[in-house]
Amino acid sequence: MDCLIVDDNPMARAALRQIVSKLDGLTLLGECASAIEAYNRLLEEPVDLLLLDVEMPDMTGLDLLQQLPVRPLAILVTSKKDYAAEAYNLNVVDYIVKPVTLPRFLAAVQKAREIWESRSNIVEKSTEKENLFVRADGALVKLWYADILWIQAMVDYVQFFLANGKKVTVHATLKGVEEHLADPRFVRTHRSYIVNLDKIDRIEEGSMIIIGRQVIPISEQYRPTVLKQLNVL
Repeated sequence: MDCLIVDDNPMARAALRQIVSKLDGLTLLGECASAIEAYNRLLEEPVDLLLLDVEMPDMTGLDLLQQLPVRPLAILVTSKKDYAAEAYNLNVVDYIVKPVTLPRFLAAVQKAREIWESRSNIVEKSTEKENLFVRADGALVKLWYADILWIQAMVDYVQFFLANGKKVTVHATLKGVEEHLADPRFVRTHRSYIVNLDKIDRIEEGSMIIIGRQVIPISEQYRPTVLKQLNVL
């Protein structure tokens, strides 16, 4: 993974630089002394992972994450605990309170690596936006959107259930799949399910989707989005 350190404190940057240099599989592309500098750099040179301070002049690290058009994975490294709730609302990988220790940093990087590797198993969708390729069974498998009935999270894997009755299992996260699909016909209905709206046969009691013989739950969290996407008379 390529990473970028963003911190206005030179000593903090030096400490992170030293730790990063000890880790295989983590490549430091550079350092920025402000969130503004990082913003301008990331527009030109995206990275996989940000090692990001929060309190910086002019723009905070949290502001930076909110403003980036393409948001990399981020580990917040800060001297205060006050921003943890807001940070996790932005889906940061981890939140480390300074001073940084090697074991704590290793744990955070491992989380980031698992997310990064799971995303890499979902290959970019075609320019026609009608299919995507996934890595499964040692090969790249093309999945046509029109053939996908629903997608289900299975602990460390995701399964695509297809119209022909087959299943394709991929080592990935449901969030990673959701980001790559980026198609209005696919809607998250539950922490464990994404459904193809075109394949829904009926919805019972406002909380159960029926596709063939399969019953898929709609959780309270996702119900407003599901109902908004449906063309209800």
